[in-house]
Parts: sequence; structure tokens; C-alpha cells
Amino acid sequence: MEKEKSCGAVIARRKHERIEVLVIQQIQGHWCFPKGHVEGKETEQETALREVHEETGLRIALEDGFRTETNYSPKPGVLKEVVYFLGHPEAGKEKIQKDELLDEKWVSISEAYAAITYENDQHILKDAVRFMRERDPEIGALL
Repeated sequence: MEKEKSCGAVIARRKHERIEVLVIQQIQGHWCFPKGHVEGKETEQETALREVHEETGLRIALEDGFRTETNYSPKPGVLKEVVYFLGHPEAGKEKIQKDELLDEKWVSISEAYAAITYENDQHILKDAVRFMRERDPEIGALL
């Protein structure tokens, strides 16, 4: 079986007394989080940072202590591992990678659950929300 590996990030920010996350719409139509294939000898974190910047125009910082993954088969004979980190924007301006994405938008956590197409990506969001709550119990009111 062929194996593929991608890395990406759930990008969260605090705005107007709520936590928002950035979701992207792939050219195939589904909504998810930015991610992409590992290139060369990149680390998982390097891949996530590069892919987020390429797809969204944003430079992000990754939160220490959060790493989660999902595995699925995108086509027969291929097993794909996707590693996600949690990050927050530091620089840049949102600008989608037009050859791969149709749209991107900042949404509340509940809007993200509704927008995200695949259940495995909803589990990634659930892991990120759990991590944010554990790290800062007062954040619950903003979610």
C-alpha cells in the first residue's frame, strides 16, 4: 500500500469576544483546514507552516503541546496520514491559493462544525477545542 503524509493547522484567533477558526474550501468543493504534502526533509511543523502560508497567505505560530492526526484512504491502495497542529495568525493577509482553493473564511466554532465537510476534520476541531479549554479554562465562554 502506498503511503502519503500531509501536515496542516487549525488556525484560531480571538476576535470580538469569541474564538474564530479559519476554514478553507478546496477546489473540489469540500471545507476543511489548510494542509499539504511533506516536501523533502521537512519536519511536520515546517510543512504545516509552509502549507498554511501557501494556501492562506498567513504566517502563523504553532501552539506548543498540540498535535493530532487522522488517517484515511483518499483512493484505493493509498493510506494518507494527516498531522494537524494548532496555530494563531502572526502576520500576512488572507489570500487564497487560487489553483487549489475556492474560498476561505473565519467562522465561530459552531459555524466551523457546520461548514466542515468530513467527519474526521470535525474530530480534529474537537481535539483543538478540547486543548484550548484545557490550556485556558476561561476560554470556554468564547467558544
